[in-house]
Amino acid sequence: MTTASAARTPLYIDVHLIHSTPYANLNRDRQGAPKTATYGGSLRPRLSSQNGRRHTRTHLQNALGVRAFRTRRTPQEVATRLIAQGWDADTALTAAQLLIIGADIKGLGLTTEGTNALLFLPETAFDALASIATEYREALTSAADSAAQAIADAKAKADAAAQKAADSDEGQEDAPEEQEAAEAGPVAAAWKKISAADRKKITSEVLEVLRSRNASIAAFGRMLANESDSTFDGAVQMAHSLATHSARTQVDFFSAVDDVIHNAGTETGAGHMGDQRYTSATFYRYSTLNIRELVDNLDGDTDTALQVTSEFLRAFPLAVLPAKASGTAPHTVPHLIHVAVRTDRPINLVGAYETPVPATTDGYLPASLAALDTHAGAHTRMLGNSRIAGAAHTALVDTEFAHLGDRTDSLDHLIDHITSIVSKHIA
Repeated sequence: MTTASAARTPLYIDVHLIHSTPYANLNRDRQGAPKTATYGGSLRPRLSSQNGRRHTRTHLQNALGVRAFRTRRTPQEVATRLIAQGWDADTALTAAQLLIIGADIKGLGLTTEGTNALLFLPETAFDALASIATEYREALTSAADSAAQAIADAKAKADAAAQKAADSDEGQEDAPEEQEAAEAGPVAAAWKKISAADRKKITSEVLEVLRSRNASIAAFGRMLANESDSTFDGAVQMAHSLATHSARTQVDFFSAVDDVIHNAGTETGAGHMGDQRYTSATFYRYSTLNIRELVDNLDGDTDTALQVTSEFLRAFPLAVLPAKASGTAPHTVPHLIHVAVRTDRPINLVGAYETPVPATTDGYLPASLAALDTHAGAHTRMLGNSRIAGAAHTALVDTEFAHLGDRTDSLDHLIDHITSIVSKHIA
């Protein structure tokens, strides 16, 4: 493992994409319509940063072979591993829940779905927690039995009260959250029946697991309220993608044929009809990677940082946003990928489109590409180029770009060029 130098000169990789997408619905709002935003006084199609981060992270994890999971179902995942080792199913789940309670993190609790907050953990964390449960099996099993008895007693008492209320026509079912609390309470009480010495050891070991990280978590960060050692900023920042032009949602009327009725020939017409909403747009997409923060998050492992950098440069442009893909097949790639390595601060070039690109007989792409080149040049004139360690681009078009750095003939060559620059700065 190579260790990072003590130099703290900022180092960012800015990735700018111009991406033409077809008639599709790549990112839906709660009504099922394409997301939009108002920018420069005009309505634009939008792709949320959350959506982009999710698919970029998945693409990157697949490439690295290192996975992390954001989930509420940590107790269930741990229980599955314990059951495979021969534990009773109920005992296994309660033991896993006891580990969550044992973390002793204010606000982190249990629900019937698992934990009350999403945990972002390396895939290996589930095995590690199962190992802790195995190590303290006797203490956890005894506590689980106590919790099971308390839950059974509480249920019997509640059933008796409900029956009594029903007999007097005053019955009322407990609210779901009250039922969850009734089950979580005995588990928390049972935790306190474990010896103080074992509780201290379990808490320490569980916290170590919850604080563990891998390359994916180092890149995208993690927040766990009231547990500062598990919380840190991700090295990747991603903007909401905005169309370079104004556009409105388009409504598609569709119908579906009932095959049985159609084949019988007795009736005509659709078996189902409805409306769906789509849009088509040329997007400006932007993300930045803080190399110094990535190295810090990886505890100085620059070799892994370079690997993450390389795969991120591939994942962000190529990750597919697959919403409604079966009916739209929106599998395009960006027309332009421009990357700049900066030693001052990240620069988002969305201002190139504050004035929306007008529609022409040539579409939106030529003007969108030209606007990015012009805006990048304006930044260089105003800020100078002494803080640009390198810049390059690759494109589907033959257009010459004066302000986007060296032209490379493929994405592979672009990635090699940029990672070479980064390697020199962090070696």
